[in-house]
Amino acid sequence: MTAPLLAVHGWGFNAGFWMPVLDRLPDFRGDCIDMGFYGTPKRPKVPRPLVLAHSMGLAWALANIPRPWAGVLAVNAFPRFTRSPTFVDGVPPRLVERMLARCDEAPQQVAADFLARCGVESPDTSGIDAAPLKDELAWLAKCDERTALRMLPCPVLALAGTNDPIVPQAMSLASFAPETLTLVEGAGHLLPLTHPDWLATQVRLFAARLEA
Repeated sequence: MTAPLLAVHGWGFNAGFWMPVLDRLPDFRGDCIDMGFYGTPKRPKVPRPLVLAHSMGLAWALANIPRPWAGVLAVNAFPRFTRSPTFVDGVPPRLVERMLARCDEAPQQVAADFLARCGVESPDTSGIDAAPLKDELAWLAKCDERTALRMLPCPVLALAGTNDPIVPQAMSLASFAPETLTLVEGAGHLLPLTHPDWLATQVRLFAARLEA
């Protein structure tokens, strides 16, 4: 039987982010995490899921979703975001620190600026909930789930864009084993929105591989 899907969005988004892909997979069971940036959080429990994780969603899933998993498909994702002596391809910590410093006074603008940088046209952050937004951003600044990723006893497939403005190609190469990573030439940070048909096909192929 095909593993149920559990989709996890990244910072600044909500569960609806994954719908362009999930709408193309009507025969799959599953559910979505919602971190509550725009309303009530949602933490469904899905037994032995195939985790679909976008951006920060991978690190969040590694820290919060109980194992076992059937597999994980990481999209524009990472287990650690900020630079450190052991992760030189991360982003400078000051970039996240600047966002955090602005979150108390202008959370809607901080989120809107980030979403626009991701490639979202005219993002609407009017309904943003500042508390979880800032809490998860503070966690993002210090999270490091690289060991958890390496220790996963399930298959991993990572998909990333070569023109991602949030997760540079070097970060993707530093985060995933070469045999697990597929780079999409010219793609940015929003593969589930810009390449939903292709991504749905990748989910199907990966799920079939897990059943074999």
